[in-house]
Amino acid sequence: MRVKDKIVVLTGAASGIGRSTAILFASEGAYLILSDIDDEGLKKTLEAIKEGKDKASIMKVDVTKPEEVKKMINSTIEKYSRIDVLIVNAGVVRVGQVEDIPDKDYDLLINVNLKGTHYTCKYAVPYFKKQKFGSIITLASVAAHIGQLAHANYCSTKAGILGYTRALALDLAPYNVRVNSVSPGATDTPMLQSDVAKQARDRGVSYEEVRKEFEEEGVMGRWARPEEIATGILFLATEESSYMTGADLRLDGGWTTQ
Repeated sequence: MRVKDKIVVLTGAASGIGRSTAILFASEGAYLILSDIDDEGLKKTLEAIKEGKDKASIMKVDVTKPEEVKKMINSTIEKYSRIDVLIVNAGVVRVGQVEDIPDKDYDLLINVNLKGTHYTCKYAVPYFKKQKFGSIITLASVAAHIGQLAHANYCSTKAGILGYTRALALDLAPYNVRVNSVSPGATDTPMLQSDVAKQARDRGVSYEEVRKEFEEEGVMGRWARPEEIATGILFLATEESSYMTGADLRLDGGWTTQ
């Protein structure tokens, strides 16, 4: 068990990559603090954990509200006295042409993807500095590396996460704390499914047509399974990646190699 008895805080755990990561880390023996704004989704994630459920707890948290994030981090420290791994996974997607996308959608992208990442790190960093060990893993995206049609606003927030991660890695290196990111490509999650559905409606084409376009972006010709991204996150959480910091792990099916 590669993270046996590690204290792991995971945001965005109600579905998709977050749920698969929770299931994998539980099977590897971690104590899990799982959070999301979707309370019902969190309960379903807990139900989906078959091995290690007794070590998992859930907490409804809106990462755009710093007081809620602070409460999550502080309660974890109060209960366990440390955080070994922080997985900053909460994120949203909104798509549209820059002249059409509503300000409220861009605000949401910034507040969840960028500020949510910042708040989650902000309240955990003092504890990481004090304990002088740990791993922080952020979720960027293939969209942080390339442009995508109708994704300018989303791409900007994910590129911001890459910059934030690299700089934070420099700040925390003297404290023996590693900070890395994961950049998934097209992954079969509810978030991507809703993205594809909206693009199909906006363009007046079928869902399957847009999905096929996404599948053909990578060289492997298919979407990733959430479990495949979770294994990369696990790698960054373990000593197997002990010499990695400030790095980005691209799990994109070869999308960015072309």
